[in-house]
Amino acid sequence: MGGKWVAMPLKITSKLLDYGLWFGCRLVIVTPRVAIWMWKSLSRLSLDLSVMASKSYDKLITVYDRLPYDGGFDDIVLVSVDEHDGNVVGLPVDLLTEIQSKQLMIIGATGSGKSTLAQWLSYQVGGTVIVYECEGSPDSWRGLQVVGQAEDFDSINQSMAADLKDLTHQIEIRAERGDSALAGSDRVLIAEEFPELVQKCSNASEWLERHARRGRKARRFLILLSQYDQVAAWGLEGKSGIAANFSKLRLGKLAVKHALKLKDDQLVEWLKSDSTHALLDDDPVQLPTYRELTQVTRQLPISTREIAETPGRTELNRISESSEDSQILGKALAELAQTKSPTYVIKNVLGYTGSRYQAGKAEFQKLIGGKE
Repeated sequence: MGGKWVAMPLKITSKLLDYGLWFGCRLVIVTPRVAIWMWKSLSRLSLDLSVMASKSYDKLITVYDRLPYDGGFDDIVLVSVDEHDGNVVGLPVDLLTEIQSKQLMIIGATGSGKSTLAQWLSYQVGGTVIVYECEGSPDSWRGLQVVGQAEDFDSINQSMAADLKDLTHQIEIRAERGDSALAGSDRVLIAEEFPELVQKCSNASEWLERHARRGRKARRFLILLSQYDQVAAWGLEGKSGIAANFSKLRLGKLAVKHALKLKDDQLVEWLKSDSTHALLDDDPVQLPTYRELTQVTRQLPISTREIAETPGRTELNRISESSEDSQILGKALAELAQTKSPTYVIKNVLGYTGSRYQAGKAEFQKLIGGKE
């Protein structure tokens, strides 16, 4: 073959045309998909903008509704602005409105004002108020019925049992005659350091669970106080359904600690700026000033039921001096205790309350001959 060349034509031109045709078709196919993605992104952006605009107008309407007739701004609106750097925190929620359908836990360190706030709330709700307090003094809860002073956990436990019977009675009345039949029967139950009561009182867990589920509809409002924010301390570990029936009002440092978990720096600064700033669950709330909280309770007298001899008990002492009358009285008290409860007899018949409850319990045992 010597020096002859063999012709081997390459089909480069046809290959380029094939790849060019493939790329063009690919571009035609992908272009609508890109358009769809851009449409979706713009739709999401427009939706987010519409939601933000809606919230902004809602806040604007709220501000406008709170304008007084003289044209100035309400102080409640102005507290939502952080004075340090001008950042805006969401408008504080109204405490009384938010807790209308829920029970309440107040969580705060010692000296944060839990008891003062609980007493103020009890007067806002209205009705009979019972306080479970194992270490308070006579002036701790002015004008209110206190059970369990001087670490009298037995009287707290018995009173909680009576509360459970009362709750059942309220539920039965509501089932038979409706909500209107419960009008005027409101009762507020305040428990100081409730986690301790869970450990010391056998009725505390059932008392908590039943009131959490059905208490509000039965006109029974719980206010539980504690320094602890852990679920386990309240006896609610693994009971999220019960915990959901409570709003948590966090005060002071514990409110700041919770805000740090939410990673909201503006909220943290707002909470630190004033002692009346608190958190209701995850929302900011403006509390009354200390003067406003105490203006009612300062005028109430210290309850003298714990130190004064009641006329009824004086008469009972006279009757008990006669052995025959004492036996009759003992039988009557024993029958009444079976119908009501020993605690009811000791407090309402014999007149022993608060720190004198143990003395009344001994007197009751003496009158009934040592039988309960």
